[in-house]
Amino acid sequence: MGSLLREKIIDILRSYGGSYVPQSYIHRAVNASKSRVSEILGELEKEGLISRRSIGRSRVIYVYPGISEREPKERMRKIRIGIVFSSEYLFLPSFLKQIKAKGYEAEIIIFREGLKATKALAEGAVDAAISPLPGQLYLYPMYRTYSIVLNGLSGGFKVLSLGEPGPLYSSMISTMDFIRNAILSRKELEAEGTSYYRSPEEILKLKSRKGFVVTWHPIYIELERRGAKPVLDSSSLEIRFCCTLALSNALGKRAKLKLSKSYLRALRDFERDPGKGIEHYSSLTGIDASILKSATSDYRIVDPLDPSSIDEIVESFAPRIPEGNIYREAVDREALELLQ
Repeated sequence: MGSLLREKIIDILRSYGGSYVPQSYIHRAVNASKSRVSEILGELEKEGLISRRSIGRSRVIYVYPGISEREPKERMRKIRIGIVFSSEYLFLPSFLKQIKAKGYEAEIIIFREGLKATKALAEGAVDAAISPLPGQLYLYPMYRTYSIVLNGLSGGFKVLSLGEPGPLYSSMISTMDFIRNAILSRKELEAEGTSYYRSPEEILKLKSRKGFVVTWHPIYIELERRGAKPVLDSSSLEIRFCCTLALSNALGKRAKLKLSKSYLRALRDFERDPGKGIEHYSSLTGIDASILKSATSDYRIVDPLDPSSIDEIVESFAPRIPEGNIYREAVDREALELLQ
């Protein structure tokens, strides 16, 4: 049994020469105990076939090039997709329809914070994530277990005044955080420092009438209903990105390319008919369809980004360390060719 399991693990690893994959994926793929899988991986590490490193309680495997050059079998037919609670992904119903036609079953997992969705992808808890691009770039050098499809929507945010002067409230390491930094750098607001919220519920429970909030649709809709006043929005701030699709290396190149094509087609479908998937998306997220209708005019398809366009984002949180080219490695090159 032990030798059979070892061969099964090696067979899987042969598919990922030169790539990083979450160790949790190997556990799931072979359907064996974590301890036994870890023991075998430890043996392979001693033999020089792989290396492993720990990030918190998670482990990432690097498979050395040359173990095999073959394309991995498509083992995953059920794809777990992480998204953030937001009105942004109105193209999701079209995306799900297209990947179903390709033989995949999708499970949607909704996160209350963008960075948690990206971390779940990096550690193998989900297979794909549509989450804020700044967070995807921020975590990439640490994990390197995924690649990013550089296209998506922009807009869908507002900066609101709660009443009196005070701090600027923002989510952390997100598009909102990038906007926060841009606002303060350009002196668009006289805010008294920054305070971070960890979920939509946290900012909606805020009792203070002091300060400003930068947040996304539908959160700002509810804040406006409660009396907050818009002071800046996407028409006054040139922000060319929000969330992008990131795909786990564990999917393999063939599956990643199929999912990238489906994602880009879904974006084009949204551009042609933004309101088409509202009812379906409402049922997935619990956001009222009447609220989602207003999002169709708040979000727009962006021109495809290129690797150089990520430099501005990286400069906002990592101006020197690590060296900037590491972030360009995160770009899914095959998906990039589809955009050109």
